[in-house]
Amino acid sequence: MVIMRSRQKRVPAEDRVRAVPAILAGEVTGEEIARRYEVTEVTVSHWKAKFLDAGARSLTDRPHGPAGKAGSDEERRMRAENEQLKLALAEATVQLRIWKHGAKYVDKIPSPTSKP
Repeated sequence: MVIMRSRQKRVPAEDRVRAVPAILAGEVTGEEIARRYEVTEVTVSHWKAKFLDAGARSLTDRPHGPAGKAGSDEERRMRAENEQLKLALAEATVQLRIWKHGAKYVDKIPSPTSKP
């Protein structure tokens, strides 16, 4: 039986990542891990649930497309929008450079509306 403590010890992530697969492989029990790290069995079962949930999400939420781009629909939409914004910024930058350099010659080039 594990003794309940008012304040549990903080177990480093590396230890939790090693402990959960050991439980899943049947090498140790949740009770043994709880004793080893001085936490409750409930805490150990939360670690196990988070571990399994993260694994399940990685297999379902992130399909890999032909280009190797992973992500949800929202991430792919945002990635496409980001690319469009980059192109718009590049165009605006080019136009600004042309405008800045062209300003030097504006009075030397006759406009189509000016009379000769």
